[in-house]
Amino acid sequence: MTYQNDGKHPDDSTVEVRYPRDKTQEVRGRELWPWMPGTVEQQCGPDEWLITIEDRSVAVQADGSPAQEGTPDEDLWFPQCFRDSSEIRQPVKEAGG
Repeated sequence: MTYQNDGKHPDDSTVEVRYPRDKTQEVRGRELWPWMPGTVEQQCGPDEWLITIEDRSVAVQADGSPAQEGTPDEDLWFPQCFRDSSEIRQPVKEAGG
């Protein structure tokens, strides 16, 4: 079933979500995971969005191996996750930027 995006987090918008960088962080509570940059792919339900994590530190190559330095973004696989509105925020602006 396709769900119409309500506009709270529009498709293709830049957001931040908590996402673990590694297995050690994964076993901790989500409140300890770092905020990572992401892109909203689509809204999947009344309060659920599919997000692509746009951080090279968690990207892998097609075979699942870690991303090598210098690998072009288009050759990497970036993870996706489902998040509700309480787990999505607008990107934090850097001071002076």
